[in-house]
Amino acid sequence: GNPKGIHTLEDLMRSDVRFINRNRGSGTRIWLEKALHQAGIDPAHIQGFDNEVNTHDEAAGWVYSGKADVALGLQSAAARHQLDFIPLFEERYDLILEEQRLEELRILTDKLTNQAFRKKIAQLPGYNPRQTGNSITLAGF
Repeated sequence: GNPKGIHTLEDLMRSDVRFINRNRGSGTRIWLEKALHQAGIDPAHIQGFDNEVNTHDEAAGWVYSGKADVALGLQSAAARHQLDFIPLFEERYDLILEEQRLEELRILTDKLTNQAFRKKIAQLPGYNPRQTGNSITLAGF
């Protein structure tokens, strides 16, 4: 559940809300800091903003244990801890490699295009395999 009714970034500034943050430099932290800046929210007004963990699972663990009320993280981590989840954005991950290394990684790239593998990804909370295995060649690099 969501007993404190947290739904927006502005809710993080409430005095009754304890936040657990991701480590500096993580993609999650970078996204959050940018979103807070765009919303005009000073991180100094967020209780727990300076408390950091290194993984999504650690962040979910803090919420599950009651040490924090909210964290920004992956839906799969929330599901593992049976926590409520409010989607804020979708993120795409790309594997970037030099074309001459493609053959070395053939086992991996073959797996990414395998339909059975894509079906398994689709069963994971928060993951969408619609572009999994797609290959894009970048010219001029």
